[in-house]
Amino acid sequence: MTLETFFEKFDQFADAPDAVAKMRELMLQLAVQGKLVEGRENDGNAAKIFTDGRPPEAPSRYEVAENWIWIRFAAVGEQRLGKMLDQKGNRGDLKPYLRNTNVQWMRFQLDDIKELRLESEELEEFRLVPGDLLICEGGEPGRCAIWRDPDREMYFQKAIHRVRPRKGILSEYLAICLQVDAQNGVLAKHFTGATIKHFTGRSLSEYTIPLPPLAEQKRIVAKVDELMALCDRLALQQQERETRHAALARASLARFADAPTPANLNLIFHSSYSIPPADLRKSILTLAVQGKLVPQDPNDEPADELLARIAQKRTGLLKAAYPNRDEASTQLRKQEAQALPDGLEPLALGWSWATLIQASLLVVDCHNKTAPYVQSGVRLLRTTNIRDGRLNLTEPKFVEDATYERWSARCKPEPGDVLITREAPMGEVCIIPEGMKVCLGQRMMLIRLVPGTMDQKYLLYSLLAPDLMERVQDKPVGATVQHLRVGGVETLLTPIPPLAEQRRIVAQVEQLMAFVDALETQLAASRATAANLLSALVAELTGTPNNGKVSVPSTATTGRRGRPRKSV
Repeated sequence: MTLETFFEKFDQFADAPDAVAKMRELMLQLAVQGKLVEGRENDGNAAKIFTDGRPPEAPSRYEVAENWIWIRFAAVGEQRLGKMLDQKGNRGDLKPYLRNTNVQWMRFQLDDIKELRLESEELEEFRLVPGDLLICEGGEPGRCAIWRDPDREMYFQKAIHRVRPRKGILSEYLAICLQVDAQNGVLAKHFTGATIKHFTGRSLSEYTIPLPPLAEQKRIVAKVDELMALCDRLALQQQERETRHAALARASLARFADAPTPANLNLIFHSSYSIPPADLRKSILTLAVQGKLVPQDPNDEPADELLARIAQKRTGLLKAAYPNRDEASTQLRKQEAQALPDGLEPLALGWSWATLIQASLLVVDCHNKTAPYVQSGVRLLRTTNIRDGRLNLTEPKFVEDATYERWSARCKPEPGDVLITREAPMGEVCIIPEGMKVCLGQRMMLIRLVPGTMDQKYLLYSLLAPDLMERVQDKPVGATVQHLRVGGVETLLTPIPPLAEQRRIVAQVEQLMAFVDALETQLAASRATAANLLSALVAELTGTPNNGKVSVPSTATTGRRGRPRKSV
């Protein structure tokens, strides 16, 4: 396969994660493997660069052509660290100097240049000249750029290595080697330091690179520049496309808000401006709690009448000492303290605002103490078991019956109860499934509805909606880890639709969410195929094992040792 064919196939793998970045990595990898440009018989041998005697050949990491050599970096030219910053001891005139923060990959950031004092005999030693390769010792060790400005006086400090290559070795080629080995982890093997990594002078000297003859270095550098410019154009095209798609996405999302149907969801997903599934799910839940997901029916029992029925049934149950005398007394007292703030936004026809306590039978805090675990018994639910509206049972913990009784003294959890976490993280919700006996861990609360009044799944969806924290009256507290107050959950403002509409909302949400799940699976499969195709093409071009699932017939031709190589 040729590189031209590879670039022609770009549209087939453009959706692969970081496609352009991987193309850049591929170009550099091919360059140092000798697979990017033709090797010519009249190029000579790289060893002849060293007219003062061929340096000891360094250990090779992969096979290269016979007229290439492996050498240690110490042999490529003059290498030294910059001027020590000792402001008290330094004398001489103030001169501009580069720090490692000024050295970015293949470019310089010159907006913030400092000055240090240099004596006259130090000027030549630390002055930069065009062609000097600067390599960061720390920060991001190995990051490099080439100084090219002949008219600007500039020096460098101790945190930077300056490499001034010998005749026959291009700074640009050395920079390609550093970039490749930074991306493939080879450089990191030379760093020192347990936490803060450094690329010391000794380590840099021991670092090995494959070196081609000068003529081939020049062709490699020119080809890399050409292909990187092409990658720049592809990246720009992607950015422009993403900008257009963002505008189209907003328009398509507005269309979905006006008509939230599977057909319009399908239009969003199967267009070239697809919206992330997570954003679609948020949009669905937002429309649900705004009364825009299904039409209102004026014949439905209004929410204010529903809330009145809830209050009547709740009062009867609590006065009958449900679930126990102490908890019933606590809940009655809290009910009397409930009030809605002024100035709430108007809701859809037949809807009403209520606090969570006003819409429920019980809102009960857990026993806020770590329960002692046992090997088996009653399953203990922790905040980590609740994510994205679902109960997950990973890393199960259990408590004995006596612990369950103590921890559930206020109210024993039942299937159908809604749970909400107050911390770590806050605001995660789920419904206890049928047939499950559980004990609540700390930092979560239980919500139980009056039978035959509210739809549990509607309440779940209202708590999953993106505006949940905006509806919390008693705002979260905590300097480092924020958590919901108990009162913040109890007085949470909840938009209540008629019961019949709640059920229509639940049915529509479940239909749309299932459709998003299916579309997300298709999207993931499409991206995986693109990623596998990219992996297969890269493997073919570089001659490395292909871990992807897509195979590509091989047409690449790479030369044997001692023969000219054709570019791929």
